[in-house]
Formats: sequence, C-alpha cells, structure tokens
Amino acid sequence: MRMPAIVIGVILLIIGGLISAGMFKYDSKETAEIGPIELSVTKEKSPPLNLGWILLGAGAVAVVIGVASKK
Repeated sequence: MRMPAIVIGVILLIIGGLISAGMFKYDSKETAEIGPIELSVTKEKSPPLNLGWILLGAGAVAVVIGVASKK
C-alpha cells in the first residue's frame, strides 16, 4: 500500500499544479443551425481553479499517508 499511495499522490500533485497554474486547457466546439446557415464556434476553456487546489490537497495527503505507512 505504500508505493501505490505515493505514486497516486505524486500524480495528483502534478495534475493539480497544472490546473491551478492555468496551464491545463481544452477546446469546446459549439454549433448552431439557423435555417440553411450553420455556425461553429470553438472556445478554449480551463477547469475551475478550485479543482486544482483540491487535487493538490488530496495529493499531499496521499503522499503523507504513503510515506507514513508501514509495510
């Protein structure tokens, strides 16, 4: 249980850091049809910053639990 907790914690820390720094973004494509005309809009979105902070906290807890646990 020690190694998986540390690995999962580190992964959560990396993903949470990227989200909270605003480096993780994705594209959203929206289309609308008005009669014979079709409109398409692509927007760049990012996940909420609170999600990044939550993942950072969960990753830190997982790393601490992994380091503190005995075999």
